[in-house]
Amino acid sequence: ALQEAEPNLRSGLAGGLRVPNDSVIYPPCAAKFFVERAVSHGATLILGKKVKEIEKDGLRLDDATFISAGLVVNAAGSWSPLLTSGIDVKKRKGHLLITDRYATFVKHQLVELGYLKSAHSVTDDSVAFNIQPRRTGQMLIGSSRQYGVESAQIDTPILKRMLNRAIEYMPALATLSSIRTWTGFRAATPDKLPLIGPGILNPRLYLATGHEGLGITTSLGTAKLLIDQIVSRRSAIPVEPYLPARVTELSHA
Repeated sequence: ALQEAEPNLRSGLAGGLRVPNDSVIYPPCAAKFFVERAVSHGATLILGKKVKEIEKDGLRLDDATFISAGLVVNAAGSWSPLLTSGIDVKKRKGHLLITDRYATFVKHQLVELGYLKSAHSVTDDSVAFNIQPRRTGQMLIGSSRQYGVESAQIDTPILKRMLNRAIEYMPALATLSSIRTWTGFRAATPDKLPLIGPGILNPRLYLATGHEGLGITTSLGTAKLLIDQIVSRRSAIPVEPYLPARVTELSHA
């Protein structure tokens, strides 16, 4: 059945788990959708300027403009420590590659069963097989994880490891052409859980960062947990595992 579902997987695999309701979204389009909805509800969108500093009663942009705010949410991902000193969020570099158009090569998003083990390694560089077909006929191939790397340049050895891993599962990938490779940084915490809730020193500052590779996936849930805390409302799930104060406790343990 696995061979029928995905003929280009190598023969001899024990099987697979199909998740019928799983889906993939394109993050730039999702971000655009959320921004447009926010603006339609009265939000102001500022483009072309960076937040230089979060202050007690607002924030300051890099052109010295001050924006007053009753509350500020730091959701700057792997750059969040630049705006909130002392939070233990580190960059975790990853590579992605996109192929030319091969419309029928892959029919499902495919992820190796060992992906979670690879994703949760906190000491060594790691790779895992992950491929996503796009509506364009292209395929997005991942994934890699590296700690302690600040450069956004392509790391050829880790890219080769990542592609060789993909070829182990789908040998015919070696005959296809790629059109682009790029890198990005995930925001990682020591215990692999995000920071969702009030900051330690500034009662007007809230954090929504440290989601590693699940920022888009858990964005709506994060927003609900954050709002519940701001308005002192009970959440559908416990918020304690995600409170930023726990990281301070871990660092002093």
